[in-house]
Amino acid sequence: MKNLLPIKILKNFTESANCNLICNDAFKVLAEIPDNYADHCVTDPPYNISGNNLKKEIGWLKSNKYWSENKNFKKIEENWDRFANDDYEKFTNIWLNEVFRIVKPNGNIIVFGSYHNIYKIGNFLQTRNKKIINSIVWYKRNAFPNITQRMLCESTEHIIWAVNESADKAKNWVFNYKVLKENNVLKECEKCHRTRDINHKYCPYCGHSVFKIKKLQMRNVWDVPMTPISEKIDGKHPAQKPIEILKRIVVGGTKRGDIIIDPFSGSGTTAVVAKNLDRKFIAIDNKKEYCKIAQKRLNG
Repeated sequence: MKNLLPIKILKNFTESANCNLICNDAFKVLAEIPDNYADHCVTDPPYNISGNNLKKEIGWLKSNKYWSENKNFKKIEENWDRFANDDYEKFTNIWLNEVFRIVKPNGNIIVFGSYHNIYKIGNFLQTRNKKIINSIVWYKRNAFPNITQRMLCESTEHIIWAVNESADKAKNWVFNYKVLKENNVLKECEKCHRTRDINHKYCPYCGHSVFKIKKLQMRNVWDVPMTPISEKIDGKHPAQKPIEILKRIVVGGTKRGDIIIDPFSGSGTTAVVAKNLDRKFIAIDNKKEYCKIAQKRLNG
C-alpha cells in the first residue's frame, strides 16, 4: 500500500486509491474525486479555536501574569485553524458541499466539533435538508482545566451524525446496532441494580462489590479519556482523537469494505481504525508533518 499519494494519481481514480493517505490540499483532492465514490465521511475539521476572527491577543492572559509568567501558558497558534468568521463559514460550505457530492446517497456523514463550530456545521446540514440522526457528546473526564476562571471547564466535544439524503427520503443508512450493543459491556450492581463502567470494583452508589455483566444499547454520551500518550508515540497532533472514539464510529456506522473519506485526517486516527477494521479509506491532509505521523501509524 502506498501511504503517500501525489495528487496526479487521482487523475484516474482506481481501486488502488481506496486505501491511501494523500498529502495535499483537501479542496484540490476533493475536486478530483468522482460523484458518489465514497460510502461515508468521517472527519474532524478545523474548529477555528485559534482564529477568533484573527484576534491576536487574549485580554485576560495579558492582564493575568500568573499564567503567562509562572505557568508559561501560550495561546494555541495553528495556522490551519485560523479563520475570520466569514471565511470559516465559506470554508465549511465548500468542503461540506464536496462531501455531499462524493458520498453516496444515504451514506453517513459524521463530523467532530466543539461549541466553536458545531452549531454552524449543524445549521448548514439542516439548511441543506440533510437528515440528522444523532448528536453524540464525548465527555473528557481528564480535560484541560479552564484557566480563565470566567466560565465552566469545557470537558466535552460534539459529533454530528447525519445522512447524505433529505429528511423525507433518507433510508437504510448503516447502523450496526447489535455490534455496538455487544461491545457496550457494563456492570449492574446486584444490590441497587444500577449500571456502571466495567472498571468499577465497587458500586459508587451503595458500595456493593457483586456485579453481573450487562450489555446495553449504546448511548449518545461517551465517557472516554483524552488521547493517551501511547497513541502519540509516532508524533503529536494538537487535536488527535483517541482510537476508542473512532472505533465506535467506524464499527457502528460503516460496513467491512466500505470506503471512508476523511478530508482533514491529521495524524490519521480514522485511517488507522479503518485499516484495522477492514474498511477502505481516503485520508487527506495538507501538512507534511502530520502525514508523516499518519504514515508511521499506518505502517505500524
